[in-house]
Amino acid sequence: MGNLTESEKRRFISRIRKDNSGCHVWTSPLDKDGYGTFYLRRRNRRAHRVAWYDMHGEIPKGMVINHICRNRACVNAQHLQVVTVTENTLKDSATVSAINARKTHCAQGHIYDRTYRTGRGRGYQRYCSICAAAKSKRLREKWRAEDTLNV
Repeated sequence: MGNLTESEKRRFISRIRKDNSGCHVWTSPLDKDGYGTFYLRRRNRRAHRVAWYDMHGEIPKGMVINHICRNRACVNAQHLQVVTVTENTLKDSATVSAINARKTHCAQGHIYDRTYRTGRGRGYQRYCSICAAAKSKRLREKWRAEDTLNV
């Protein structure tokens, strides 16, 4: 496709070092998150997004670029893929959301077998029905004990 001009491509390529893993590592400045930055058409842009744009064209609305290689400084377009924000957050990530999404069992070792809708459109929460039933039983017993004391 080739969406960069020849001079833009030369400038971009001059900032890349290829390593043994196949990554094209950005050698110019990185931003605070570890992504390469490239000044293109009057704006600073993330270098991996420029690499994607040059190879594949516009990034679809609502989508982001994910590094398959897990190297944020990599600008090899073959190491990049278009995903939704949710997929990017959960995929091979060390975020709390990703870690919890990969869990299949509660702290007691029971399988998460139920879900409930959380408030304010935040999605669904998984839980274990065995622990939920035990909690309900404990609360009922506590409330009964409190009722007999208040008579």
